[in-house]
Amino acid sequence: MTQNNPGNSHSVPRVAVWDGWRGLAIGLVLCDHFYNFSALQEGRMGVDVFFCLSGMLMSIILFEQRMSLRDFYIRRISRIFPALVFLVLVLFAAAAAMSNEIHPAELPASLLFLRTYIPVSPNIWETQTSTAHLWSLNVEEHAYILMSVMTLVLVSITRSAWLLLLIGLCSIAFACVYYLQDSTPEIFEVMSIRTESAASFIFLSAGYGLLKRRAGWKMPLWVFLILIILAPLCYAYVTPLWLRFTLAPVVLALAVNHLEDLSGILKSVLSNRVLCWLGTCSYSIYLWQQPMFEYAWAIPGGHRTGLVLSIIAGVCSFYLLENPVRRFINHKWSPKPVYNPMMVSA
Repeated sequence: MTQNNPGNSHSVPRVAVWDGWRGLAIGLVLCDHFYNFSALQEGRMGVDVFFCLSGMLMSIILFEQRMSLRDFYIRRISRIFPALVFLVLVLFAAAAAMSNEIHPAELPASLLFLRTYIPVSPNIWETQTSTAHLWSLNVEEHAYILMSVMTLVLVSITRSAWLLLLIGLCSIAFACVYYLQDSTPEIFEVMSIRTESAASFIFLSAGYGLLKRRAGWKMPLWVFLILIILAPLCYAYVTPLWLRFTLAPVVLALAVNHLEDLSGILKSVLSNRVLCWLGTCSYSIYLWQQPMFEYAWAIPGGHRTGLVLSIIAGVCSFYLLENPVRRFINHKWSPKPVYNPMMVSA
């Protein structure tokens, strides 16, 4: 089932299983923070699931539909900044009120998607502003900027796809280099969330998606089921850590790009209204779950209350800020985005 959503920052029709996939992703993040089953790195898996879906959607918008960069950036700004700016200002104000130590570069770096690089100390995991989770936005926006620049010099969809795949493989290579360096696990965790080592999920999904749609490839259900089994194994604490940044990007990129091939029970599960609703609100929920998690110790009811407040704050952010401001900005400055489909094969 698909439906057009004029208020969405993307022109791609809404597909129920995609929203359900988003809902699954935010569910994994919430489980990691508020329940932590200790068997999986489910929070990181949830973020990587987001990455793969975003990479696929951006490849459609930028390389197939060829949305003008003016409209693309207006719609990215309307999608990301209203809720983000409000959250960051609230969290920095709260940190200042509690006399937490704040480096002068943290605020601009958080708003300009540079926090995984500057300041070096405190690094993003050591910040006292509850903004550590914004590392994923840094990776996404850096990847989208690079992809948008690529459209200025590449017309061929096939060549674009192969270049995206190459960049994804280079990202895996960066992660391997960081992993093999003689450093502590703590240092590797800091390096593993930088764009050059974490963007493989976005680029592999984007590149494979272009090739898949050009060739019309379909995936048998049994193959998809194997991928669904392999994915959590890549994030299990009992399996080698290197699977998370070598095999997982390939597995999730393949799975995401074949979601529309699903039928039967799996399609029904991912098209569930509750899961799709969570997916629709997932960005705002993701923004607010981090401070709720970090301050759950001070909330009556602890983590269970933190989980409920995360969803409530995220839903309020979506309906009162994110969605209405996005619609207003898009209607005012990009009511009819310009497209220039250029289906060139070589």
